[in-house]
Amino acid sequence: MARVATTPFQHQPSIPPRERRRGNRQALGVLGVLTESNIPDKPLEVSVLNVSLHGCAFRAPVAYRPGAVYVMRIGTGPLHLTSTIRIISSRDRADGLFDVGAKFV
Repeated sequence: MARVATTPFQHQPSIPPRERRRGNRQALGVLGVLTESNIPDKPLEVSVLNVSLHGCAFRAPVAYRPGAVYVMRIGTGPLHLTSTIRIISSRDRADGLFDVGAKFV
């Protein structure tokens, strides 16, 4: 009977997933206001977590449908950013809120 040489299993470090974002994200902890373009009188306040040249992430009390388009105003006062966004992802959290990723369009 032939003997099979065995070697102990060596743990290989995992390869980190490829980063899909095109720009660096900058952490941000400011208020954002989201409105639907056809219903501007019903704004919803959200907490903006980070922003990049191409999009942003925010935490909201409701889920958003991927592909939906909104107008987002980030910040208050004279220094603010207003842009149209498209929802890319919406993930529920254990605390009842939702983490939402959006792309500037």
